[in-house]
Amino acid sequence: MIIAKQMDVRSNIKKYFDMAYNGEAVVVPRKENKNIVIISETMYNEMMSRKRVTEYAERIASGVMEKAAPKRERPSDVRSFNLGKLEKIAALANGWNGNGAPAIPKELVERVRRLLHALTIQPEIFPTALCSIQFEYDNTRRDHMEIEIGAGEEAEVFIVRYDGTEYFESVSADPDAINELVGDFYG
Repeated sequence: MIIAKQMDVRSNIKKYFDMAYNGEAVVVPRKENKNIVIISETMYNEMMSRKRVTEYAERIASGVMEKAAPKRERPSDVRSFNLGKLEKIAALANGWNGNGAPAIPKELVERVRRLLHALTIQPEIFPTALCSIQFEYDNTRRDHMEIEIGAGEEAEVFIVRYDGTEYFESVSADPDAINELVGDFYG
């Protein structure tokens, strides 16, 4: 880790970007401890992968990790289960994960409710510490897909293939786009 003054970074930005690209974190101190860290995209992606694992562990600990019945057997029962789980998610207060996570906004809960009613294949659903709701799917090829629904018009998609390769993309957070994505995932 390198600590650099804001003025030094500004006048030698290429130098500090190269350091970050080569794996060195560059910390830029600012007033009122509003510090900035410059890191490479590779380091950022590794950090986000670890964060997802941590969030998963937090969801297990929070008791919101109940599993639904298999997704293809009784879609209406799984949908009912998900809608009940969504009510529990809606009732989570600020700090629900023991680490300061904000409550899930009511508008997001309503949006997810509409999505659940329109989805052909029901996901596992979970709240995230990022003020979003995550849909998870696993297929028979042992691939895993997460679709994060937040406040924006786009959903963030993360897929881990059985061979360990990872894939990220953004898709429209509307039912048709998600149904198409999930249909392709199950192939």
